[in-house]
Amino acid sequence: MRASLEQFTLPHPSGEGKLTISVAAPAAPLPDTGVPVLYVLDGDLLFGMAAEIGRAVSSVAAFPAHYVVGIGYDAGYADVLKLRTADLAPPITADALESLGGLGATIGGAHSGGADAFLTFLTGALRAAIAERYPRTAGGRQILFGHSLGGLFAARALLTRPDSFSAFIASSPSLWWDGFSVLDELPAFRERLAALPRPPRVFVDVGAREQEPPTSVPDGMGVTLEEAQAQIRAARMVDAAREFAAALSDAGVIELRHVAFAEDDHVSAAPAAILHGMRFALGRDR
Repeated sequence: MRASLEQFTLPHPSGEGKLTISVAAPAAPLPDTGVPVLYVLDGDLLFGMAAEIGRAVSSVAAFPAHYVVGIGYDAGYADVLKLRTADLAPPITADALESLGGLGATIGGAHSGGADAFLTFLTGALRAAIAERYPRTAGGRQILFGHSLGGLFAARALLTRPDSFSAFIASSPSLWWDGFSVLDELPAFRERLAALPRPPRVFVDVGAREQEPPTSVPDGMGVTLEEAQAQIRAARMVDAAREFAAALSDAGVIELRHVAFAEDDHVSAAPAAILHGMRFALGRDR
């Protein structure tokens, strides 16, 4: 059984250009209301994967049927690298940007800072469009998935607006961005969380091999091997994800799961995160 695919566009929250919205409707029979929605950041890269995983588990494993919504740019990879940074990353200081070296230019780090506006778009214009086009989603869980910079976005959305989604899946979050400044939101997060009648579920994952020094660098990344190795050490991906999950628990997140996928690196962790993150987000904890 194939999931049906529809696409439409919405104006970008900056007022310039459009975003491509891809929607995979479940192949399995649906109730009239309450169907969950998984919003997938980096739709150009991850939507197809998430849609197929959703189709497979819903039809074969009796997994709850859900819509998958991808938010993308319909652009080439080099452009996507820059466009996603502008939308997913909070502002970065000049010193932190300089520490990225050539990587900062490759990903368009100087144009970051649109994360708050993008979150408002997701919870406003996009959610309204999905509700209008797919009325069976009324009352369903709203779940956010982000990987890498998308994971940073999900983490920051959780900390600043914990009521914005029913569940947050922060996969391999780039917490290192701007010198780990996202963690400055933790004290206020404790109060925001305590004020909620129903706190969100939170899944934080990382590939257990993400702190291993790289032995090569992909073409076009703008850094030498030595620079890449230094940046991996500074990012502390595995340790930072574990510490972040512990901080969330300390702040009062009860329905929380942290996983370090034993055999995975930064890229291969993504499909595992979609599968296991959705299982947890929908209450299937094991």
